[in-house]
Amino acid sequence: RNVARMGSRYKGNEFKMVAGSTAGADEDDLAGDGGIDMKMFTSASDRLTDTASYNREVSRQVAHLRKENAITNKCSWWMESGSFRKHMLLSLGDHVSLVLVPSHSQLVKSQCYLVPIKHAEAFVSCEDEVWDEVGRFKSSLRAMFRKEGKGVLFCETVLPSKSLWQTRMDVVPVPLNVEQDAQIFFKSALNEVAEEWGTHTKLISTKGKNIRQTVPKGFSYFNIEWDTGGFAQIIETQSFPKDFGLDTIAGKSSFIEH
Repeated sequence: RNVARMGSRYKGNEFKMVAGSTAGADEDDLAGDGGIDMKMFTSASDRLTDTASYNREVSRQVAHLRKENAITNKCSWWMESGSFRKHMLLSLGDHVSLVLVPSHSQLVKSQCYLVPIKHAEAFVSCEDEVWDEVGRFKSSLRAMFRKEGKGVLFCETVLPSKSLWQTRMDVVPVPLNVEQDAQIFFKSALNEVAEEWGTHTKLISTKGKNIRQTVPKGFSYFNIEWDTGGFAQIIETQSFPKDFGLDTIAGKSSFIEH
């Protein structure tokens, strides 16, 4: 009606956009100078140039690599670790290495580790070829220690962790009578630790099978094995003692070599 009242005086100027105004503007109107700065609605990463974005990604990867190296350097038993000492390598298979435990960390003489060559946070996550080779190593070690009149215990502790940790299996030569009594004293020790640390899951017998057939991938666990059997225990807390297996064996202190 206002247009009708203006009559011939209407020239359309009254409806021209004030400079910088966006009221009623369509998408094309905002494309040129004086429109909305769409950068206000983009994230900082979207506004980066290709070069800046590349440099930031490189920095992120370098920081991640440094963090991984700091963790793996603590895994001195792993061949990929910067702190690995080559003279500690006793035997090298296609998938598994046998590494001597440093003397200051040994519970007994000739104690060693079985370690996957590729990264693995637990032996249960390893492939069939790794387990086949582990089985051959175990058989050879049992035969070797048996010639010395000894038995041998194999134990692994996998604690909850989000870091790049490399698993290892402790190989502990013991007197034959200690190996024969392992079922009794480990069952007692595991029942005690279940009460103390809130580990309420059932103790699992691994007699006639390996740990992969009893513990699912991705679970934390403790595993102890002797010639005729073994036990597995799911770990439900970070507080589970990481040296539980060795401490339990050390409880049979009469045979420890000082």
